[in-house]
Amino acid sequence: EAAAKKMGKKNNKLYNTLRKRYQEQGDAEALQVAHALLESQQNISLGDRERLFGYLDGGGRAILPEPQALLTPAAKMPGLDGQKMSKSYGNTITLRESAEEVDRKIRTMPTDPARVRRNDPGDPAKCPVWQFHEIYSDEKTRDWVREGCTTAGIGCLDCKAPIIAAVQAELEPMRTMAADYSADPAAVQAIIAEGCEKARDEARETLEDVREAMGLSYR
Repeated sequence: EAAAKKMGKKNNKLYNTLRKRYQEQGDAEALQVAHALLESQQNISLGDRERLFGYLDGGGRAILPEPQALLTPAAKMPGLDGQKMSKSYGNTITLRESAEEVDRKIRTMPTDPARVRRNDPGDPAKCPVWQFHEIYSDEKTRDWVREGCTTAGIGCLDCKAPIIAAVQAELEPMRTMAADYSADPAAVQAIIAEGCEKARDEARETLEDVREAMGLSYR
């Protein structure tokens, strides 16, 4: 890594991208481009260049590529009370919740304590509903909420309406699919069996590659 950084930020990023393509996908063209990139570098020593060639070539396709984090835009899903959503807090909306129950839960969410009356201005940053807007609403809707809340131009139920619509739209396909699967347990069992078979085949092939790489293949 230290040797690669000496090539500069842009070339370092390109080198790592090409190395990953070659080692994980067996892309021979990526290997050729990476070799040419290393040959063209003037600001790394001969020893660094040799190390980078060795790091690049490796053993071809990586058998067990390092897993990387797969992150969502939101770090956590807020609960109905402003804390993180958790069953232990009793502040959840479940994936199979009925449309009526989702509507009721969001309508009764707490809001900024300063908005006692309809004409009291509020602060979105102090309102749990705003956390849902940060996840579900576009910039235009968020601007509308900020303006309406801080000037008392909209009421709290007005503010909650776009969230109700967005959450319902997200959950409706899940409810439909869950109902279909609940009505056909045999189909669920077939899907599980097929998935298990695919997983066994994949694991078997991977273990064969690992044994061969370690010199433990006796066939």
